[in-house]
Amino acid sequence: MIKKLTFLLLLFTSVIFSQNIEFTVIVKDFDTDMPIEEVTITSLRSRQGFLTNSEGKAFISLTKTSDLEFSHSSYKKNFIKASSLNKNENVIYMEPITQQLEEYIITKDHPQEILKRIIENSKNILTLPVNLKIYLREFYKRDSDIIFFNDGLINFQILGNKNNIKTDILVEQNRAVGILDGNIDPNVLGYDLNNIIENYYQFKYLDEVLDSRAKKTYDFFVKTYPSNEDYLVIKIVPLSESKGILSDFKIVYDSKKKIIIEVSSYVSPDRLQAYKEGMFSTRKVYKLEFKNTFRQEGDFYYLANSKEVIGFEKRYKKQNRRIEVKNHMVITDFDKKIFGYGDKNVFKDKSLINKKTSFFTNYWDVESGFVSTSEEKAVIESLGKSKEDIQNEDKNPKE
Repeated sequence: MIKKLTFLLLLFTSVIFSQNIEFTVIVKDFDTDMPIEEVTITSLRSRQGFLTNSEGKAFISLTKTSDLEFSHSSYKKNFIKASSLNKNENVIYMEPITQQLEEYIITKDHPQEILKRIIENSKNILTLPVNLKIYLREFYKRDSDIIFFNDGLINFQILGNKNNIKTDILVEQNRAVGILDGNIDPNVLGYDLNNIIENYYQFKYLDEVLDSRAKKTYDFFVKTYPSNEDYLVIKIVPLSESKGILSDFKIVYDSKKKIIIEVSSYVSPDRLQAYKEGMFSTRKVYKLEFKNTFRQEGDFYYLANSKEVIGFEKRYKKQNRRIEVKNHMVITDFDKKIFGYGDKNVFKDKSLINKKTSFFTNYWDVESGFVSTSEEKAVIESLGKSKEDIQNEDKNPKE
């Protein structure tokens, strides 16, 4: 009976996929013809979301015919008609805005006070409750080698209100390949899924620059945003005399609607190097990045995608080890309706790392909204091989 149900489920899934409109897009820079990574692609009719990989490529699987919106903070927004997306592989060009000079804006209020009001208004407008369907993936690197990978299709049921967000996590499918060992700090073994959405929806990553004392540590200023006259940018940069691992922040916001469109931060290599040389530590950070992209359409305002990267050096058995964890989340679909589920279906662990692999479709290619590059696919396939498989390949090498 179980086999029969599984067969029917697979058959039903394949029928749904076969009815979708599927094609590939490759997004390139108009001036250089180079691929553009992390372009947010949105179906204007179904609101499905996609993200380009480092090859500028995205696999589009639409439930209905739709025009597409292409957006990236360094490029002019591009809208492509569905009728022109008629090839299996479609090349889309975006015009860079780097040649257009940003202008400083003189404001009556301090930029920090402006930012506080924008955050509060954004929290008020974020669509709640909501079900976000998310593709999540994480790569773990030791020194120069990727040693572990996990990904999955997850439903985040976001309940509550702006001051008290509650998230229930329902895992549809997932996989994990590779081997983790004592070289990886347990504190970074996957971002805590139970509070990650709360952090994003309450803009907690900006807390360090909202305190009044931050004005003595950071320089705040507002600039124009050349690609969209309705947008402005708040930039927050650590003062040269400030000590510690302090990030550079960039907040793109709609100056009319007073909502955040994108928030990102990174620690400059010079500051990380100074920190590394200036103090003794068993764990020294060498990379720290974060980025959230939000989208507003009609009455809907929601997270579109996110990225976090942390890299650090750790002393292990009298040797320095470089550990890096990269996390991507892509919101592939959302709905204001919360569907029913029982408490036993709620995922309560912090990470997918220890969850047993379970999948019935190749969701990473069809439903993820963020396909792996050919190089990444080769690495994932290699991580999935058992020691016995590798030994057999060594004994019987391909000619």
